[in-house]
Amino acid sequence: MVQILTNHIGYNKDATKTAVFQATKEIQPETFFVVRYKDSEVVYTGTPIEVGEVDNWQTGYYYTLRFDDLEAEGEYYISINVNNKEYKSFPFKIENNLLEIKTLSSAAYYFKAQRATGEFEAADRALPFAGDREGCQDVRGGWYDATGDIGVHLSHLSHTTYFNPQQAAFSAYAFFKINDLLEESQYPYYTYLKRRMLDEAMYGADFIMRMRAESGTFLRSKGRKDAFLPMGPLATSRFIAYEYRKPGARKGGGVLDGFDEIKDENYETSFRSGAGYAIATLAYAARTIFPGDYSKEEYIKAAVDAYEYLEKNNERYTNDGKWNLVDEYCALDALVELYKTTRQWDYMRRAKVMSDRVIDKYIAIDENMGYLSVDGTKRPFFHAADAGMPVVNLLNYYHIEIDSDQKSKVLDIAAKLMRHEIQVTGEQNNPFGYARQLIQDGKGKIETRFFYPHDVETAPWWQGENARIASLATAARYMTYHTKDEKFKLALKKYADDQINWILGLNPYDSCMMEGAGRNTNPYFFEKRKDFIHCPGGIVNGVTAGLHDEEHGIEFIMEPTDEIVDNWRWAEQWIPHASWYMYALAIRKSGFVEK
Repeated sequence: MVQILTNHIGYNKDATKTAVFQATKEIQPETFFVVRYKDSEVVYTGTPIEVGEVDNWQTGYYYTLRFDDLEAEGEYYISINVNNKEYKSFPFKIENNLLEIKTLSSAAYYFKAQRATGEFEAADRALPFAGDREGCQDVRGGWYDATGDIGVHLSHLSHTTYFNPQQAAFSAYAFFKINDLLEESQYPYYTYLKRRMLDEAMYGADFIMRMRAESGTFLRSKGRKDAFLPMGPLATSRFIAYEYRKPGARKGGGVLDGFDEIKDENYETSFRSGAGYAIATLAYAARTIFPGDYSKEEYIKAAVDAYEYLEKNNERYTNDGKWNLVDEYCALDALVELYKTTRQWDYMRRAKVMSDRVIDKYIAIDENMGYLSVDGTKRPFFHAADAGMPVVNLLNYYHIEIDSDQKSKVLDIAAKLMRHEIQVTGEQNNPFGYARQLIQDGKGKIETRFFYPHDVETAPWWQGENARIASLATAARYMTYHTKDEKFKLALKKYADDQINWILGLNPYDSCMMEGAGRNTNPYFFEKRKDFIHCPGGIVNGVTAGLHDEEHGIEFIMEPTDEIVDNWRWAEQWIPHASWYMYALAIRKSGFVEK
């Protein structure tokens, strides 16, 4: 289809502004016009930049349309004339704080709608353990993990070593962080959002308090046997879940099958499987003025006790008995929040040690850029949800550190990592600026691709990457406040804007990934039935590599086919997507005054 693709909502007036003309090679535009909607007056004239076809997407021949200098507020459309035929975009707006006003509250309210309440809360007051572990525990709270998953998880994929996503605990932490970012930036609508952000943050913190395990760490997950079982006051399908550490097989979706001996550790968390952000959240709650179910002293004691325990015992709760980069960057943010709450110098000292462990995994490509190894070898860190987290957490640590040499080292590495992300993204035709990535496939081959590979340790789990690209947008925007290189700053700004634009509809499918915010949101069907109804403000998984060409293809299944009767990989809403999206928007507003 020949069309002009834009962010469905529009553009913040101070953002970079890109649209894309998706056509065929025979249609060759020479000029585009931005037209004011109310009176059809041309307010901007530009030259399309020819890009061409993208990899093996087979979605069209592309031109990018840049109109960064247009900042006048209003409603517009883009017009292109070729061979006496006019192509028009849908109308869009340019306004100050447009995306924050239109979507930030909606994304936050999505979480309130996902609270595990009603019959599930009744059952969760005394929830039994799956398997042979005895006893029950009050684990009320948390948010349903995804459209088709009424379970609540601090993390999952613990058997994969390097790919734990940060889920419920990170979402709680993100609400605290977003609140602070909006307050620091003097965001004009902050008063309206403050209660919403802190209400979800403290709700998440109280849930984490109830997820504490007797050992000293946290329980990982509340599971469910079947989302379609009849409703009842005891919700008997629920349980406190374990996760196989070395499963014999993976059956698909989120289902594991294996022969591990199930021990207490299988129910509980390492830093990388949720404990890092559980600790960070509780430390944050202890210094936040907002009512919760526990005292400030109880929150900080729980955070301190858990950190002290896991610092000595983390290996017990990992699948391979080792620390890796994911443990370290999660532990680093925990130490940052412990220091900010307690102001005890020893936490800063330990944070410095932890930051050095992250930095020691840096592998230089040249003097200007490089990447992180996940385990100290040449294996690159890449991630389906949290790719930007190492840079974000290093910069969080930068703000508590007082040693100037250490601060310079952290900024240097963070900048080099982001320069590499930008370089990889731009090394192939890429009209949308979609964040490409350095990966290692299942055969050990290291290469760059557009999308997360299917043949790695998570297989056959793979899905759309809206959390990943939003996390990178967060990292890029954060970095803009910490560089004086104006060319680099502009590249970071555009890189971040491109990821948000993709989520909000500027993609080959003209699909807004946030329900209720734009056009063509992907409906979630299961066994060819649309049983799972999206919640407004939630963000779907998104676009993936091709089903049959994962190296070069692209896929976004929106209707049932003979092959695909459940399109969860593309259409399921998942809380990390919304968490990172909000983080990216909030960080755009912050000046990060040194304290």
